[in-house]
Amino acid sequence: MADLASEVRTELEAQQIRRIPSGAILAMAMVLVAEMGPIGSTVLATEFSEWQATYGSFVAAADAVPCVQGFFEGGGTRLYTSRVVHTSSLGDPTTKASVKGSLTLNTAVASETGGTVLSSVSSPYAFVNGDTLVVSVTGGGDLTATFTGAAAARTSGNAQPFVLVNGDTLTIAVDGGAPQAIAFLTAEFVAIGAATALEVAAVINAKITGAKATVSAGAVVITSDRKGTGSGINITAGGAQAAGKLNYTAGLISGTGNVSNLAAVTSAEFETVVEAAVAGVAVTAESGFQRITTTATGAGVSVQVKVSSTLDTVVGFDNAVHSGNAAGAQGTIRVDGKWDGAYANVLKAIVGAPTSGAATDFNLTIQKSGVTVESWPNLNMDATSPRYALTIVNAAGTGSRLVTLVNLSSSLASPANLPTAGTFGPLTAGNDGLVGLTDTDFTGGKTVNGSTGLRVLDAKDIDVVAVPGRATSAVHNGVITYCEIVREGLCFAILDPPAASTAEQMVTYVTTTAGLFGLTEIAAIYWPRVQVVNPDKGVYGSTLKNITIAPSGHIAGLYARTDARKVGGAFEQPAGTERGILANVVGLETEEVLEKPKRELVFPKNINPISKEEGPIFVDGARNLKLTGSWPSVGQRRGVMFIEKRLRPGLAFMRHQNIKARLRTDGRNTVLKFLGELCTEKCFKTDDPKKAFFVDFGPGLNTAAVEAARKVKARIGLATSEPAEFIHVLIGPDNRELEKELAALAA
Repeated sequence: MADLASEVRTELEAQQIRRIPSGAILAMAMVLVAEMGPIGSTVLATEFSEWQATYGSFVAAADAVPCVQGFFEGGGTRLYTSRVVHTSSLGDPTTKASVKGSLTLNTAVASETGGTVLSSVSSPYAFVNGDTLVVSVTGGGDLTATFTGAAAARTSGNAQPFVLVNGDTLTIAVDGGAPQAIAFLTAEFVAIGAATALEVAAVINAKITGAKATVSAGAVVITSDRKGTGSGINITAGGAQAAGKLNYTAGLISGTGNVSNLAAVTSAEFETVVEAAVAGVAVTAESGFQRITTTATGAGVSVQVKVSSTLDTVVGFDNAVHSGNAAGAQGTIRVDGKWDGAYANVLKAIVGAPTSGAATDFNLTIQKSGVTVESWPNLNMDATSPRYALTIVNAAGTGSRLVTLVNLSSSLASPANLPTAGTFGPLTAGNDGLVGLTDTDFTGGKTVNGSTGLRVLDAKDIDVVAVPGRATSAVHNGVITYCEIVREGLCFAILDPPAASTAEQMVTYVTTTAGLFGLTEIAAIYWPRVQVVNPDKGVYGSTLKNITIAPSGHIAGLYARTDARKVGGAFEQPAGTERGILANVVGLETEEVLEKPKRELVFPKNINPISKEEGPIFVDGARNLKLTGSWPSVGQRRGVMFIEKRLRPGLAFMRHQNIKARLRTDGRNTVLKFLGELCTEKCFKTDDPKKAFFVDFGPGLNTAAVEAARKVKARIGLATSEPAEFIHVLIGPDNRELEKELAALAA
């Protein structure tokens, strides 16, 4: 409609149907033994090199790392890892048996030193009159340094009333500054010839800088804002000084105390006051920080700033006893493994001359098994410097991935506190914490101190989980319980076969030992284990061309690759001679699986064979553990999980809205649009939306009682596709010509 005349027009806006995203990237989680990495938390990795930067390389103690490699090589791009070590208390990562490796770097040999303590706050300082620093030297009695400061003040020689006239002035210099002329004007008083002390003080306060005026017994007192010997009030001239007027004594009067300005105490003043009050110490300034050191030296002397001080936190002194050192080297830096683990026990630290040439700098290099892996030039021990060793090496993201540094607070001043040059190490005492490892370390738990095992993953949005290398009944059942209860049925478990299992042993394990047969739809188990090219002959043996590992990592990569093929890819079955190929798998633990009678043993028990025919190794089954449920195949169950996970945030807009027919219609339309997109992508049994699914938000479900309970109910029906497991072809003779002749004769 054209706008031809002035009007207010209303138009109906077309309803916008909310869209639920139908694309997805599989998020995988693994619980495993690793060389290093965090314990009790998880880090997302998007490629294998990124994963190794946190969790390290291949380890002989477990085959899990090649499983991780298989996940990424197979198509995975998102992996959360929960590193497992033994803990003495279930679910409490603070009781871990693992330990960081460590190495102390010493200074060069030095003369014996006194006890010393360095402040953490730099000057100038804002003190209050009477503030104290209480110090004990070598365990002796408390010695107190008290900081004082009083402001300069002048009091008028006369009391009110003051016989002022318009234009009278008072010239005042405050704290040695330029003279300030204060003019008194008729308009500022009720009666300027009988001015009150309050009126005079108000005029002065409005015009003076650095001081204030108050009233005392009818007189006007002018006091400097500064407290200390640097405070001063000098009244030099002015008509208001005359007899019968203010009549201040001319000249300078100064403040008192042992510092110039209590609000800005300098390092030099701090040194003077403390040294005068505390016998047996010397005070020096280091870049504005204060160091108190005993004048006596040796291991038997000490200095302590007592907690009874009022200035310990203001200046930044701790309250520990700091002892002196005998002649010799001092520890200055401790090099710790960044993570717990024996990996650190092959690391060495090399301290070298700085490329900067500065006497206060040093270079630090980390070697692993004799190979340089990390290096940082021109570090120092100045905590305020951008090249402070701990700032650089411990920096998140850009620092070391192998070690962290700890400042041992050497009593020596720079550069004597630098680590001496040389090659040191390796680090010692690193421990992987694997002794006593149990199934519960993998299934994990949750306590007030944190979480372990599977429970580390609770807060992460994951689709699939596996525990490579720990194929036991307790772990498998624990993973299923985690997926069903903690993850509310929205996470799928990939289960590995026990090592070296025959077909008969697998059947016994699934049906009897672990009780997995028919247990759940949200898990699948595969057999046998697979072989990959030996990724590290130094770890797994120089004579081994291939190694045998759990298949879950490669299968998870297959899931991820299948999901990524198209929108709604989770509905596709990750199996078969085309889609089910396992990337970079070169062999099988047992060739039993190549025999049809053996596969006929395991497959009816819902064990998915990993097999080989003419081409590459592939997954020859897509069964869940339970065939009697609604969604008996991996594609069906994971596809439905995909829909469930998308609907939860997709329908969140309905929460806390008034329950009306329009709200239910909005919900229905949102779901219809989402399922319609999946139908277009051929995710269901048919491409006809009317036959592929139904969505019901109708009044039959949403009765008055349901609405009174503040609920909206819906039903969704899905027609999913069963996988084609058996292909039957009938072959017989071609009798078509004979049948024609017989038909002709009969006619």
